[in-house]
Amino acid sequence: MKLGCVVMASGEGKRFGGNKMLASVEGVPLVMRTVESVPRRFDTVISTRWPEVETLCREVSRPCVLHDGRLRSESVRAGLAWGMDRRWDGALFLPGDQPLVSAESFRALADAFAQSGCASPVRLAHRGEPASPVLFPASMFDVLCHLEGSDGGSSLLRGRDDVVLIEVRAYELWDVDTAKGLRRVSEHVSACAYFDKLAEFAAKEQQ
Repeated sequence: MKLGCVVMASGEGKRFGGNKMLASVEGVPLVMRTVESVPRRFDTVISTRWPEVETLCREVSRPCVLHDGRLRSESVRAGLAWGMDRRWDGALFLPGDQPLVSAESFRALADAFAQSGCASPVRLAHRGEPASPVLFPASMFDVLCHLEGSDGGSSLLRGRDDVVLIEVRAYELWDVDTAKGLRRVSEHVSACAYFDKLAEFAAKEQQ
């Protein structure tokens, strides 16, 4: 099973007040925090309309497709076009401003997809409320490529009864639409780093 991941990094950031993809989260650009959260089992590409993001990806040797569209559907098509020749069985679409999805949740998405025979869409949810990211089967790639306007892939799931939901913790679904959202994400990352250091120190003390 070969899984792709398209990191969607083309948002205009109107509510944020600028290109939020380059905003710093504890010293790391937001989009890179998101990219680095994706396990290596996913064949990952960044889809963006921002040359600055493409430059950043090139500096860290991350695959990136630069397109000139302003609409979400155009970002979907650009990212998926990159993966079409790579024989993906499924494509995960992950917003570039959602950096807190855990390795456990990525694994759960992949496992549920495999259990469906690579046939059913799988997405994260909290308390039964569907959210992003969404893992689409290859059977839906053609219709994804024909999306138009501001529609994203989620618009194709309305009314389907085969969508698998993976329950996760609320913070994993946090995205960055505003400066306040950026502070919330940054504070969470900082707190996690602090407790990781405490755990490392405790482990050394027990040796």
